[in-house]
Amino acid sequence: MSESFPFWPVAFVTGSSRGIGRGIALALAAKGFDVAVHGRSNAVEAQRTADEIVALGRRATVVLGEIGDLARHEAMIEEAEAALGPLTTFVNNAGVGALKRGDVLEASVESYDHCMLYNAKAAFFLTQAVARRMVTRPRDPAGYYSILLVSSVSATAASINRGEYCVSKAATAMIAQVFAARLAREGVYVFDIQPGVIETDMSRPALADYQRRIDEEGLTLIPRLGQPQDVGTVAASIAAGGLPYVSGQVIRVDGAMLLPRL
Repeated sequence: MSESFPFWPVAFVTGSSRGIGRGIALALAAKGFDVAVHGRSNAVEAQRTADEIVALGRRATVVLGEIGDLARHEAMIEEAEAALGPLTTFVNNAGVGALKRGDVLEASVESYDHCMLYNAKAAFFLTQAVARRMVTRPRDPAGYYSILLVSSVSATAASINRGEYCVSKAATAMIAQVFAARLAREGVYVFDIQPGVIETDMSRPALADYQRRIDEEGLTLIPRLGQPQDVGTVAASIAAGGLPYVSGQVIRVDGAMLLPRL
């Protein structure tokens, strides 16, 4: 903490009661951040993550709210900052999958709208709301503000059994690009983190097939499933200033899945 930047590193991680978001929240705490833990409605799961952060010697608060309700965004951010102080890092992690996997020719309007609401519209306006606050605040001469959007390798790699999800994650990736372009001169650095096959509740129905493809087809060059802490370690390194003079970049945490090969 310095005179020109008179507050501690504070992060707000959406969708952090479990899965990738939880991995990011814990990694940030290990790097010295106080963390606002967000969940849609499950206070028990969110509090469990918050308790683990406190056990690491950091402060934590729980913020519950439906990110698809855009009218709730300001209140959720205000709640986080009232408890912990001004945000220095925002991780836009919360997202959803397709309502039902299946042939893209059979994808429903309901599933498309579901993916676009959470992965695109909510992500855009949450990022906007946080960014508006960050640009009004003193800059940190020894560090920086950061906004991390968690998209997916599916922003680039097409899956015909969940096309609407891929389209929505491509939108998430572009949100990172447009805000990076707008905010770099303001001292706010934006990144797109693209996880690959990460072992979470959301991916669990497909994990057996992914593991087979890793073992038999070399789907990932690093021959294992990813873990939430893998994504967390990368996110926390960025937020702690581990990538200076960088903004707007795609950081793939995918076991080298998308590395071009002959």
